Amino acid sequence: MQSTPPLTRPRDGRVLGGVCAGLAAARGLPVGAVRVAFAAAALVAGIGVVAYVACWLIVPGEDERGGRTIVALVLAGAGALGLATLAALGAAATIFGFGWAVVAIAAVALVAGLASWRRLGPGWALLPVAALVLPSVAVAAAGVQVAPQTSDQVFAPATAADVAPTYRSGLGYMLVDLRRTALPAHGEVRIRIEGGLRRTIVALPHDRCVSTSVEYDVRSFAARAAAVLLGRPYPLSDDVVLYGQPLYGRRGGMAVGNGGRGPRVHLDFSSAGGGLSVRDYPDDVDPRSVPGWPLDPGYAPSMPDTTGLGAKARKRVRAKWLPRHRANVAARARYRKDLAGPCLADGAGA
Repeated sequence: MQSTPPLTRPRDGRVLGGVCAGLAAARGLPVGAVRVAFAAAALVAGIGVVAYVACWLIVPGEDERGGRTIVALVLAGAGALGLATLAALGAAATIFGFGWAVVAIAAVALVAGLASWRRLGPGWALLPVAALVLPSVAVAAAGVQVAPQTSDQVFAPATAADVAPTYRSGLGYMLVDLRRTALPAHGEVRIRIEGGLRRTIVALPHDRCVSTSVEYDVRSFAARAAAVLLGRPYPLSDDVVLYGQPLYGRRGGMAVGNGGRGPRVHLDFSSAGGGLSVRDYPDDVDPRSVPGWPLDPGYAPSMPDTTGLGAKARKRVRAKWLPRHRANVAARARYRKDLAGPCLADGAGA
């Protein structure tokens, strides 16, 4: 039985790198047909050019003995890239609730690995399965899951009975608008929120006190990891703010109320990295556009220096400055009242 000659790039008969001549000699094909095939493949999005360059780098010349260092580097780089891709896909799929798909793919890969156990060895056969499964298991053990949604989510229940047991978001913002919700005169409305990677806003009525308590658990590391997997920067805000007051720590809670009178809303909030803003908003303010309402008006300039001016000039300067000063004082008073919210502004305590 005639043995197949080794695949090399011959010195004689080559046009460029000898790839076509070597393939033709190793497979017993006409060299012209191989060159036509590469040329045709080059017209298909340049696949032929890429394949030719890859073969040129990997296939040794006929006068080269042993392996080539560049071959080992290319194979190692391709293997590492493939394993990293599997790990990223497995983790991302689990974060977005497709862990079952990871299990199915891992089962198929495991069967394929067992079938090629003797040829590849146990390490190479199981390495893709491990790369796919281990990051997925780590994400699942951390309890991190994000809804597979990219758009902003807006929920505005008409009554307390319409409030869903759980609200979930994915890659976009989420607004739970309770400003026009018919809340009960007494009693508690409990809302479970599973936020995603962006901020969640809970908008409360601006004209009445609604006692509010928050328990939160923000996993900011998951958001950073997901941002890396998605190839996005991390412009996300993982802080929790209740009526303008930031709450520190990854877990915690706080309450603002009216001494037990009137309705109460309890928020059980967790997220994969997105923050939470809870406060009242006027009906004519879009919380998504101005989540940090009310905006600080700043301070008006102090009284200009009138040293050296005459009495009439000083009077004119003061007359121009005084209305701006009074308007700023009034604006800052409104700002402080709005910032405190209707519960504290009415003198009610937590």
